[in-house]
Amino acid sequence: MLYIWPMKTALEEQSLIKINPQESKPIYKQIVQSIRESIAIGKLKQGDLLPSVNHIAAEFSIARGSIFKAYNDLRNNGTIDSIPGKGYFVTNDNINTDKNIFLLLSTFNPYREVLFNAFIDEIKTKATVDIYFHHHNIKVFETLVRNHSAYYNTFIVMPVLHKDSEKILTELDQRRLYLLDSGMKELGSKYPYVCQNYEKDIYTFLESYKERLTKYKRVVLLFSSNSRSYDVITGFETFFKNSAIPGIVEKKTLTFKFRKGDLYIINDDGDLVNIINGAKSNGWILGRDVGIVSYNETPLKSVIAEGITTITSDFGKMGRDMAKMVLNNKREKIENPFLTIERSSF
Repeated sequence: MLYIWPMKTALEEQSLIKINPQESKPIYKQIVQSIRESIAIGKLKQGDLLPSVNHIAAEFSIARGSIFKAYNDLRNNGTIDSIPGKGYFVTNDNINTDKNIFLLLSTFNPYREVLFNAFIDEIKTKATVDIYFHHHNIKVFETLVRNHSAYYNTFIVMPVLHKDSEKILTELDQRRLYLLDSGMKELGSKYPYVCQNYEKDIYTFLESYKERLTKYKRVVLLFSSNSRSYDVITGFETFFKNSAIPGIVEKKTLTFKFRKGDLYIINDDGDLVNIINGAKSNGWILGRDVGIVSYNETPLKSVIAEGITTITSDFGKMGRDMAKMVLNNKREKIENPFLTIERSSF
């Protein structure tokens, strides 16, 4: 590709590059961020030469490989290019200085869709948003974070609950990182968040309905392999330590035998279908012969089997509160409301 504009004098003396050796972010990403910020504020414009690799290496006493990696990333991104014997120069100074949001969710399901739509409705045209998914895979999570850390100025992350997550998150700009939905207990002391307190929520629900629980022989929490909110188990078991009614956590939900007279609290919609079909085949009436409380509200649960009682995060409020926090540059810690929608199954 031929560039016909005249390249301007090198700007090495203007301290375009800022490197903090104490920061956990890799050197090459600090270089990428420095150059992008210089472009965003107008210190660098199209056609301007960048500091040479040798100049940066000598000034900061760093390896040339880190500088080449930073410049290659910027070239692959279309921000800079190079001409042999001339050096590297800016080819695109049209960098959005508004909020450019990296939104990393676990999966996309009907509940996340409600959250996402509420978030986007609140954001409107005030920021750009790109959405990614890690599917609870720590390797995918790490790759997405590392590959995108230099190209966004705001990061909203639904973290994988894993021992390596805290270290991985240090790759992102710590001043512009927000947690969403999960991670409050594990990471909330370091970051602003809009999260669900799963341990407190299930305990509060059980405490609020403890008189109604007495009509059941047992209360069974069906916690399938698809479930990730392990604090639900902690809150459940804490409540039943001092309860006369047996409280059981069942993780092998595919082979579990349902019993008449039990109340089932269900995390996975596949388990919900199985117990509804089982009750139907046995002639059990929901809410009388067997009880059902399902996590996460959907419109379908209001009509199937004459209505399923749900306990649910207010996903719409979660999305709106996160959008407002980011747009207003606030760093708050918000516990999202937990709702009970009563129907005939309980």
